Amino acid sequence: MTQKNQHTDTSGPQNFEAPQLYTFPSITSEQNPADGRLKISSPEDVLAYIQCTLGFAAKNSLVVVAFAGRQLSTVVRCDLPQPIQQMVRSDTPECVTYMDFGLTESQELQLIDVGRYIGQLMASESTTTSCLVLYLCDDVTISNQQALSVTGVANSVIAAQFGLQRVPVEQSWLIHHSLLWHLRCASTTECSVQGSDVGSPEETDIFRSLDPEGLTSQEPLPASRKLLFPPAPLTLREHPADTQRLLNEQPQLVLDWLNLWDNNVDTGPQMLDSQQVAAFLESLEHARIREAIVALVCFDINTAIQGMAALEKFPTRVLAAADLAPNFLDGLTVRDCMEGTSDRAPDWQRVQQLERLCHQLLPLSDARSGGVVAGILVWIEWARGRGSIAMTYAKQARKHFPTEQFLITLEKFLSQGRVAGWATRKGSAWSPQHAA
Repeated sequence: MTQKNQHTDTSGPQNFEAPQLYTFPSITSEQNPADGRLKISSPEDVLAYIQCTLGFAAKNSLVVVAFAGRQLSTVVRCDLPQPIQQMVRSDTPECVTYMDFGLTESQELQLIDVGRYIGQLMASESTTTSCLVLYLCDDVTISNQQALSVTGVANSVIAAQFGLQRVPVEQSWLIHHSLLWHLRCASTTECSVQGSDVGSPEETDIFRSLDPEGLTSQEPLPASRKLLFPPAPLTLREHPADTQRLLNEQPQLVLDWLNLWDNNVDTGPQMLDSQQVAAFLESLEHARIREAIVALVCFDINTAIQGMAALEKFPTRVLAAADLAPNFLDGLTVRDCMEGTSDRAPDWQRVQQLERLCHQLLPLSDARSGGVVAGILVWIEWARGRGSIAMTYAKQARKHFPTEQFLITLEKFLSQGRVAGWATRKGSAWSPQHAA
């Protein structure tokens, strides 16, 4: 799931004279010399805003655009919910089942979960007053009226959850094969908008204003790379690592490991000798040290150590070796880091160096560390707001490391559609511009 925050003004009169329930604000799509605000007037403008905000053109997606009064705000994107993807294809059992019985209980529960979580996410931004929901379906093989029925029913479930979070849905659109359809329209089958053509968003003034160099037109929906795993077979050691004993008896070794990670994400991955590879991989076998590593990458080494001590996850021996003291605020920062909800924004350049280093280490890993290395790559994509890539990585990794608890936890986390809190704030959200 992707969430980005950008503000574009849509101030202007709203036209409700058309027979359909939802009409977009009828205002000009040009830049106002008086205040420099961009004006939105068409579906193409909305799609241009979404594309420029996310950094790519969304496909097969559920996209929610928040309104802050008369201003466009946060954009949330996730893969089109699986029940919808299945029901709009004529060659699936789910499509046949829908025609006979409508939504099944499990499908309805999935849609409720999606609506509840995204609704909570939208409500967490205090400026959100309402929203626009778009179903972008690129693989529709049923009739238009059947597609309207499927997405309309799904939208009613999702929109109801938004309503419970006091985020009313002003408008709901279905777009497939470059055609626009209104959902929940009082006269859906006779609506004059139904089936109207949607032009290219890249031809709009909005696109030219927000992306004058056309950078996002060169960015398709992010594609995941194929992870390189160590050769099989892999076997686990009989005895798991004793983290508490290590922290108490070898605090300097722990500091050496943390400094090794810190130096490599600070300067960028380098050629590694066998001892360095062994040190990197051994450190990841300890969950608490792994947590500190992620924190030091996102912030800095002192924050990680002081925060872990404040959370009572590092003993005083580690603090003494580092000549530091516990810090309550650092504890909150470290605690919220793995869920991407810390008030302090991560250093995305360091996170990118961690990604490169993990791709370097994964083929060299063993049974105990490989799943963790892959899990960090999953977490990085999720923290960036690219849940689809994260889930692809998780599925690849689970085939090689089926019992790795870190991967199992991440996969469950992703299946819930969770979004990193960093992505909800303009100041902390990752964007393609952070990439080198």
